[in-house]
Amino acid sequence: MKLFSLTLLISVVCCLLGSCDGVVCNVTDCEHFSYELFVVTGDVLDAETTGFVYITLYGLKGNSPEIRLHNDWVEPYKGSDWLLEFLRGETNIYHINVTKDIGRVGKIRIKLRKADRVKKKRSREWSEINWYLQEIFLIDRRLRYARCYPFYNWLRIKNIYRQPPVTAFLYPSNGSTTAYKVTVETMNEKDAGTLGKVYITLIGEKGNSPKMLLDNDGEIEFQQGKTDRFNIFAKDLGNISNIRVELGATKQSPNPKWFLKAVTLEDITRKFKQSFLYKKWLTTPANKRVVSVQIPPSN
Repeated sequence: MKLFSLTLLISVVCCLLGSCDGVVCNVTDCEHFSYELFVVTGDVLDAETTGFVYITLYGLKGNSPEIRLHNDWVEPYKGSDWLLEFLRGETNIYHINVTKDIGRVGKIRIKLRKADRVKKKRSREWSEINWYLQEIFLIDRRLRYARCYPFYNWLRIKNIYRQPPVTAFLYPSNGSTTAYKVTVETMNEKDAGTLGKVYITLIGEKGNSPKMLLDNDGEIEFQQGKTDRFNIFAKDLGNISNIRVELGATKQSPNPKWFLKAVTLEDITRKFKQSFLYKKWLTTPANKRVVSVQIPPSN
């Protein structure tokens, strides 16, 4: 509790003094120019990294300082110098602030370098630092836009004792990206929760989104009487006419069932909200591992 209070106090002081440049500030309501970043590490073998990651935003009116992406609450992995960030197949969320208006962000520079306290052990495991960056989603709530910056490639440092940090530039994908907040309610009935995997697909007038897994790292979602919230991204689909919810089997739940109450979809970019009321069971058939249902909006 003391550590959290100290971190919060430092963030507030930085905002008041105008010195947030170069630090990750978790206080999102200060009078600075704030950005929300979703950094996605690819789901490929050895995609995770033990290095430090830095970002620079290039806008129409100027650039941000170089900022290290790091959340203070992240603990080292099993007493090592490895931080539980940028793990395979996971998404890390950061809130950063800069003290000047850089305008709409056009490109992003990413830098990967070795950690300050990397072990002095000359082995392949510790002399190489790699990271498979899939993409970065950026939300600017002040200018009310979201963009996807795909990469789908490796950043590699072959020898940390000789090679300098590596950098790469990311550019926005063609077409606009929309950010959505998904709120899922589970009925407050006996055994209404599920340990299965839940996916969502958005069906719009301009096309469909890919099937997206609803998962918050480190949490147990979709439990009896609970409400879960998720952030997802998709291309501009126009008005959403339906959503498709899919329940899939897992090792813990080979034949899952789930009493879904409702799904609320909020278009963060356009400030528009829709409700999808269901109040029915989803039950996987005995000979199948998935069940899906298409739900129209209730309002």
